[in-house]
Amino acid sequence: MWALVKEGVIEKIYYSPKSMILDNVRYPSNMFTLYTKEEKKRINIYDIKRKEQPDHNFYNVGSSSFTWNASEEMVDEDFTVTEKDLSKLKTETKQAICAEAYTKIEPFSWLTQRYVYDNTQAIPNDVVQYTASVRTFCNTICTAIDNCNTLDEFKTVHSEIFKDGEKYNIWPDNTDIEQYVRGP
Repeated sequence: MWALVKEGVIEKIYYSPKSMILDNVRYPSNMFTLYTKEEKKRINIYDIKRKEQPDHNFYNVGSSSFTWNASEEMVDEDFTVTEKDLSKLKTETKQAICAEAYTKIEPFSWLTQRYVYDNTQAIPNDVVQYTASVRTFCNTICTAIDNCNTLDEFKTVHSEIFKDGEKYNIWPDNTDIEQYVRGP
């Protein structure tokens, strides 16, 4: 990002390179990246020092504001950061976890329906154990979330749930019962 600054006043922010006319001279869009700092300075274009964004899973970020930093000859970005509502975060995360548990168990629901209509057709024990494990795992995670009293505690639990960037990568494994999966 760049800014047009004249006499210490920010006149325009450029969020991406674009062709522009300054003082009756057309400049190509690649001048933002090809020109040196000194070349841009001669036409009053300065780099913007971006403020580091917090994790949007936990924080709300306000609109950016910009101030001229004369000593560094650049523009500084700033914005307000507020914590998201902990109870809402907990509720949304638990809902997502319960929905994931449902998607893991649902492909086996036909076995339950079959048993209801014909109780001589038992539900395989491996499926019963797997679905019980999924429910237990879901309840364990939801309890851990419920026990969080601060955002920092929630962030710790959240990092375990989303370990290595994988969504709930620690669910029970169903590879031994895949032959019983039926889906839409």
